[in-house]
Amino acid sequence: MSKTAQPKVSLRALALAPSSGFRSKVVTVPEWNGAKVMLREPSGEVWMKFREITRPPEPPEGQEPKKLTLQEEFIRNKKADVVMFLGILLDEEGNRVFSDEDEATVSEIYGPVHSRLLSQALELGLSQEAAEAK
Repeated sequence: MSKTAQPKVSLRALALAPSSGFRSKVVTVPEWNGAKVMLREPSGEVWMKFREITRPPEPPEGQEPKKLTLQEEFIRNKKADVVMFLGILLDEEGNRVFSDEDEATVSEIYGPVHSRLLSQALELGLSQEAAEAK
């Protein structure tokens, strides 16, 4: 009996593939005419940008931190979500759909569909234990 020889997979090529260090999944977006998109867990760089936006500025010495109004808090949180969304939405081939320069454009139309996609991408980054506990 001869077995069909499987091509040897290059471990190096797998490890160095652009998205190999990230969990991802393809989902269908009904609101976008059934388009299929790939969602990738956020990178460390995206998390850093997110934290820079959400971290309150250091108040001058001896002063209390400024309390944000509800509107300021909403705007800050939306900006942080948009920055993260730019980094997690990929086409089916694994290429980023948006660049960082698209932030203002995406921010204008960012809504519940985008937020749901971001939530799914964030879930990809949960540890197995945290995911099972949910």
